[in-house]
Amino acid sequence: MPFEPKQPPKATPRRRGFGLFWLGKLARVAVGLATFLIALPIRACFGLASSLRKVQRRDRIFAFLLLLAWMAIILGIFLPGRYVFEGNLLVTEMSFTYTGYPEKQLLNPINGARELDLQGGLTEPLFLTGNFYSDSDPSLNQKLSQHKQLSIGFPYPTSRLIVTPTDASQPSQISIFEFNINPDSQVNQLTYQPDQHQLSFCLQAATSPLESCLLPYILVDNPADAEGESVGELWFRLGQQPLTVSLEVVDIPELGIQADIDTPQELTFQFTPDTINKLLIKSLSPTNLAIRLPPVPKPADSGVVDLPDWLRGDIDVANVRFTRFDITGDVVDELKTSTILNGEVRMEQELMKVQANQFLIVQSEIPGIRKIRDIQITSQPPKGLRTLISGESKGVAVGLYPEFPVQSIEPSWLSKHLSQEVVNSLLAFIGALTAILLPRLFPDPPHQ
Repeated sequence: MPFEPKQPPKATPRRRGFGLFWLGKLARVAVGLATFLIALPIRACFGLASSLRKVQRRDRIFAFLLLLAWMAIILGIFLPGRYVFEGNLLVTEMSFTYTGYPEKQLLNPINGARELDLQGGLTEPLFLTGNFYSDSDPSLNQKLSQHKQLSIGFPYPTSRLIVTPTDASQPSQISIFEFNINPDSQVNQLTYQPDQHQLSFCLQAATSPLESCLLPYILVDNPADAEGESVGELWFRLGQQPLTVSLEVVDIPELGIQADIDTPQELTFQFTPDTINKLLIKSLSPTNLAIRLPPVPKPADSGVVDLPDWLRGDIDVANVRFTRFDITGDVVDELKTSTILNGEVRMEQELMKVQANQFLIVQSEIPGIRKIRDIQITSQPPKGLRTLISGESKGVAVGLYPEFPVQSIEPSWLSKHLSQEVVNSLLAFIGALTAILLPRLFPDPPHQ
């Protein structure tokens, strides 16, 4: 009889139903577990409500009031407020926008300035009256000798005037009486350069981009853009000593000179004024002004040099910056550099130190820094501009990178109205009431 292999047993209906049975059982267990988890918080809420219904009405009222008190305290602690802050900073450069009204005096009198350097457009020509001559250019000297007055026009942002005493060994008679800035004007790159003992800044309209000050020659590509807004007035006197006058990109009708932005022309001559009257020039945006300050006075017996108050304070400001932009060609580098040397900032009862090269981050730019109380030139190392600021913000922070501050002051809304001692006492009092009330709300179950 031949060998026949066994056939595998056929699946019976009972074996097929066995797998379906366990699947259904697992599904019922999962549904039951989900129902239990969903019903658990609901039962807890109903149990809490049932327990509260069993307590006295007075306790329920106390519980409701305590719940409101805890919510108010928690919100007051975590909700940020807006607080007044003040700072004392030593910087190498600063910028701000004047927001007051009317015009504001920025410079106090500066007597004996060793150089006056003005670059920018003027609303009206500058009239110089006196004797003109040139030792280096005979043809120019012949033209100058025929005039007692020159009207010099400054039509472009790159037009420039530099005035220095011819004899540098003699005391200078150049005097700055005041420099007034108009409302909504930006004072950019306000800098003190210790090596040259020079104060400089750029003044431009608030609506003008920063490139107007950094790269003024870009504006002359389009004559329409070169017609800037009036931003300030400078009152000064040249004295009666011989002066060296250097000019660039200017109009002088008496000499037949017309400004040409394509081929800038430089002109230098000597000038001796025959009047001591004040001169007024009205600057257009942007205007760069640099003043080489009078010699530093001798130190007092204590060794400290007291410099005059050449800069005016009490200025209403906005958009205050203690940063500098690097330039590569015609492109403004987006990477900013801090100009802070040292300082400190106070908000509420907290004091925060600011170290060199750290950024001061004001968390709310509106209103932010609102007032510059004072600006002083420091004569002791490190030399720079000592400025006092005040403003209002939700918090202040410092760090080498504005995006990653390492220290901050962020007071809560509650601390604005209550001192920390009162807050601690209030928390202790409410905590004690809660500890007394909780056993009354959730009494122990009766023993069986």
